[in-house]
Amino acid sequence: MAQPAWLKKYLHFKPEVNNIFDGLEEYREFCVQFGHVFNEADLGNEYSPYAEMMRTKRGKYPRDNWGWLIKNTRMESRNA
Repeated sequence: MAQPAWLKKYLHFKPEVNNIFDGLEEYREFCVQFGHVFNEADLGNEYSPYAEMMRTKRGKYPRDNWGWLIKNTRMESRNA
């Protein structure tokens, strides 16, 4: 079924909405790459992995949770 022309005209996102979705996608990719838990509600929260992503954008080196997990797993196997 074809959609009417007026529906196509009004079903586009505003630039602000596009920026939010772009930020969410960037945040998700950061979480996957560095091993953080992805939660959409953390977008803009400075006490979450989102703040870690913002520090990375400013040129600081990010904390890598994958490396921390591997190191702690190795230490547990040595202590057992």
